[in-house]
Amino acid sequence: MESHTLDATLLGSDVILITIQGDITDTNLPALLEDVHRAEAMIKAESEKALRPLPILVDVSKLNRTYTPEGIMVLAEFEKANRPFVTRTAVFGADLKIKFTGEIISSLSNRHNIAFFDTKEEALASLTAESSGSAA
Repeated sequence: MESHTLDATLLGSDVILITIQGDITDTNLPALLEDVHRAEAMIKAESEKALRPLPILVDVSKLNRTYTPEGIMVLAEFEKANRPFVTRTAVFGADLKIKFTGEIISSLSNRHNIAFFDTKEEALASLTAESSGSAA
């Protein structure tokens, strides 16, 4: 089974799960770009099918702490491209360095609807609370 650095799947009927794992370095940049394009298409299609933007849950628990500036820029562009199709993003499994890098990526993409949580349960609860309450 082929392992992807970034993978997107539908979790339930209204949350998209993005898993980012391994290294984000120049060596795997071409594969990351393919993964990103596939995920962008999936996010857009699911949002259009739902007739609304959807929340994103991001698992970085298996992401190594090895990444290059080019990889960070690819992820920032990924966030920019998804802006119209995403209500909110909740990230879990990040250590302090990955949280810091995530905040840089969010800043570069001008996205302010991304929050970091320690556990999957906390992150998912924040997304479900958002969808059952009023959208910001």
